[in-house]
Amino acid sequence: MSSGLVLECTTTVGASDAVGTIDVINMKTDPTVSSVTELQVPLTENWIATDLYILASADSGTSNPVVTMDKNRGRTLVQTPPLSSMLITNNTRPRFSPQPVGFEGGSIVRMFAHTTIANDTSADSIKFFVAISIV
Repeated sequence: MSSGLVLECTTTVGASDAVGTIDVINMKTDPTVSSVTELQVPLTENWIATDLYILASADSGTSNPVVTMDKNRGRTLVQTPPLSSMLITNNTRPRFSPQPVGFEGGSIVRMFAHTTIANDTSADSIKFFVAISIV
C-alpha cells in the first residue's frame, strides 16, 4: 500500500541578492509542525518526489530560483527548471525532473534555492510544494 504527503517548502531570498546566490529551503511535512532544513525519511518508508509546483506566480519571487534536492548531505539528485515555469495552472509546465526522485528509508533530504535573476531591493518570499509518494 502506498500513501503520500506534500512538503510545504519556503525560503527568503535577500534583497539585492546576485545571480547564483544559494538559500536553504525550509520544509514542513504537516501544517501543524515547525519547518526544518533537513528531513530524515523514516526507516520504514521510501519517499519518491513525483512533482514540484507553485500555486501563484508571486511564489517564485523576482529572483526566480531553481531548486536543487540533495540526499545525505551530499549528492545532488535534481535541479528543477526556474520556479516561475512551475505554476500549477501552467498547461505547458515542465516536469521538475526527468524521472521521479527517490529517497530510501533513513536518507536525509535537503533543498536549496539558487537565484537565476538578480533580486530587486525587496526580499523574496519563495514558496513551493513537493508531492511525495510513500512506498
